[in-house]
Amino acid sequence: MRALVDGLCSFEGRGACTDAERRAALWLHDEVRARMQQAWVETLWVRPQRALALALGALLTTVGGLLATAAPLPGLVIAAIGTLWMFVPLPLLPRRATQHVLTAVPDDGIVLAITAAFDAPKRGLVLNDRWRRFLKPRWLPAAAAAVVTAAAAARVAGYEPGWLGAVQLVPTIVLLVTLAAALDVALSDWSPGANDNASGVAVALQLFDELKRDPPAILEPVLILTGAGHALRGAAGRYLGLPSERVMLLEVGPCGAGTPAWNARHPQVRAAAEEASAALLITASHRPRPAATRLPAIRIAALDGRGLTPRAHQPDDTEVGDATMDATLDLALGVVDALDRAISPR
Repeated sequence: MRALVDGLCSFEGRGACTDAERRAALWLHDEVRARMQQAWVETLWVRPQRALALALGALLTTVGGLLATAAPLPGLVIAAIGTLWMFVPLPLLPRRATQHVLTAVPDDGIVLAITAAFDAPKRGLVLNDRWRRFLKPRWLPAAAAAVVTAAAAARVAGYEPGWLGAVQLVPTIVLLVTLAAALDVALSDWSPGANDNASGVAVALQLFDELKRDPPAILEPVLILTGAGHALRGAAGRYLGLPSERVMLLEVGPCGAGTPAWNARHPQVRAAAEEASAALLITASHRPRPAATRLPAIRIAALDGRGLTPRAHQPDDTEVGDATMDATLDLALGVVDALDRAISPR
């Protein structure tokens, strides 16, 4: 697995939809083929400018909220557009090409989709280890935008008590901070991404190898390595297009440092993960964010004592721990084994 991490990190600047990312996709395709597995590279057109979209939404909402104090109706319109952009990014930014590396999907049976993202994330001052712990309430900018828009709507309705400006001040400050942070990330360079997320790709490929050598009784393993994964979570689940009763998604996140942990919402998947964790004596105090899909899914990643991915988004993200990757692989194998036994008629 260490060789896979080093090979993927040799593609410097492999950010979402870059030429380096596409070269990395071709290299991963050859790696899968070298393991005697059929593999394809599929091109998708996406909008990966998540930080820029967040900055534009914050800017429009802030301008609209301030304008509403003098011209309520135009201010409300601008603030509403910005708030809508915060919740659902409008398709005004250009689309870019990214690539997925995938193996064949069987025509029948229950598919175990093993997925990991191979693009490197953006850097950014606000994304360092000191500040990243305060960014967990990802809903906060959207909530602030909603409050500013509601204040503008109140002014249009003719309701403007003295305390309305004070109520609007705090979410406006939140939006200004969001604007500065999003612009910082959008204009930053790419992280090397050894831990985040070359380590996840290495574990996902090793897991796929082992399940192909020793197949489960029921689950049919499929490998999907996604480009633009940091910008488009859940793309692997949507790409399969299978009914929920025919697929189980296993997403491998960064796992080069810290302690392995998991997050699953489906009750049967949760039971399998709890059984595997108990057998391996894994007692993580934090959980990674869940897989972004409505399919039965589990996300496995390694976190530090603060619940963060160590060195993520940083220029020093160049090292991984072999022991952590091995422990994450053991946990993934244990989850697959427990789930396969739970659904097997034998």
